Amino acid sequence: MGTASPSTRPPADQPSLRVGGVDHLAFVTWKPRATYEFYTRVLGMPLVHAITATGWVTDDYPDFVHFFFESGKGNRIAFFYYFGLPEEEPPSDLMHRSRHVAFHVDTEEDLLAWRGRLKAHGVRVTTPLAHELIESIYFDDPNGLQLEITRPLREMSGIDARDAELTVRALIDVAESPHPRAQSLWQRKAELVRKSAEVSDL
Repeated sequence: MGTASPSTRPPADQPSLRVGGVDHLAFVTWKPRATYEFYTRVLGMPLVHAITATGWVTDDYPDFVHFFFESGKGNRIAFFYYFGLPEEEPPSDLMHRSRHVAFHVDTEEDLLAWRGRLKAHGVRVTTPLAHELIESIYFDDPNGLQLEITRPLREMSGIDARDAELTVRALIDVAESPHPRAQSLWQRKAELVRKSAEVSDL
């Protein structure tokens, strides 16, 4: 587990580049009516753009419609409807819960108001669940995509970023070992913490 972790810092001779946030997230739907009604009526997101194309790049690409909903602050969530594409089997429960989209609100009052609105529209939604820096509610859209509305419990700080750097560096090392385990990650992270402390003492 002594492999070197890649640096997250750009080379000194290259300008630092940053993206300006998420423009849109894209998913596939087989239910355009239910998707349109859910996002516009239940979540109140206006439909802002649609693309229709007969194929795309390759000859075997199916014809499609790609439509976008505004989710706030210039961010969008979008869906592809492919003509003639057979519906896929739903993902496993673990993949369903892992692959989700989280929308931000500022306060507990906002979070509870959204929960009330979802319930009023007949949407099954969890009770608020607090974890780490956020508190969230979870529910599904008509496509089985898990959605989350979350509010911050506190602001992220530099300490959080430094801890994340050590955690992910340890994860990279452990994930490339023959038998990755959470306990091995914690051990590797402790080694990195000690090394970091030794450097700062110099």
